[in-house]
Amino acid sequence: MRHFLLLGNMLLLLAALTPAPALAFDAPAQPATAEIAARLGGPDPAARQAAAAELRQLGQAPLAALLDRLHNGSPAERRGSAVGLALLPMPGYAADGLLAALADPEPAVRGLAAHALAVIGAPAARQAAALLASAEEPVRTGAAYTLMLMQGQAVPALADLLATPDPTLRAKAAWLLGRLGPLAMPAMPALVRALDCPDVRAMHVIAEAIDLVGPNPALLLFHTLQIGQHGNHPVARLGLDAIPTLVRMLTRPGTLTGQAAFRALASLGPDAAPALERAVASGSPGQRVAAALLLVEINPDHVTRLPDDIRETLAGAGTGRE
Repeated sequence: MRHFLLLGNMLLLLAALTPAPALAFDAPAQPATAEIAARLGGPDPAARQAAAAELRQLGQAPLAALLDRLHNGSPAERRGSAVGLALLPMPGYAADGLLAALADPEPAVRGLAAHALAVIGAPAARQAAALLASAEEPVRTGAAYTLMLMQGQAVPALADLLATPDPTLRAKAAWLLGRLGPLAMPAMPALVRALDCPDVRAMHVIAEAIDLVGPNPALLLFHTLQIGQHGNHPVARLGLDAIPTLVRMLTRPGTLTGQAAFRALASLGPDAAPALERAVASGSPGQRVAAALLLVEINPDHVTRLPDDIRETLAGAGTGRE
């Protein structure tokens, strides 16, 4: 498997650095295409290099033959066809076939198809993102690998997926964005909006992704106050729709998202008090303490209405803030 991962990395370099010959859509089919594909998918590095050079000289003409071998050839031909399609002058025409190859029974073929799709980049990203919902585990894994290889080019497609009502799919998109780190910064508004999710586990995955991307705290606070906003609200105060989600996020103390929720609720003041009182009564231990701190900050008289155990905790901590 390591051998084919190295081959995939070589493929990305070859596609990026080798000048493409003139297009030849109408050139006659090459009977040697299957043999070239077999060498491209074989174990001999020198043979692979020579086969890649031969293929590049054929322009776009081998497209149909390579697609046929990708799905009907021997394992070596299927591997080589995935590589060969990425080396064509316009590999985007092979996107559908390469996406279908993510279901190939051989892991090496799936991996090389993912590398080839990464060469195509953004034009194939939305289709790859849609496969994260596939019922087949190898396809889902291949799609995720493809999107990770695409790096920043996958961000718009993953950001769009965050709007899905399916919390599992939303969490998958967020997880991948989090692994892209700062490259996923353009998806930050969509990530924060996606926190408005009834599934608590998905909300935590999305929040972790935001923490990994690492936005500026002021920018995160700005977007956090807009959670739950749908359209323009000329009368409603900014942040009111966000309160239920912000209170749930108090379960993440010490994280960027937890701190942003704390600051947002503090800025909302008395408007947040009813939800915070409910959190003190029935939330998780960390959530209860954070909510109590906020209530006391909003109105110091709240301290007399706090449960005994929370008052003792606050007294022991010197009523320190998050």
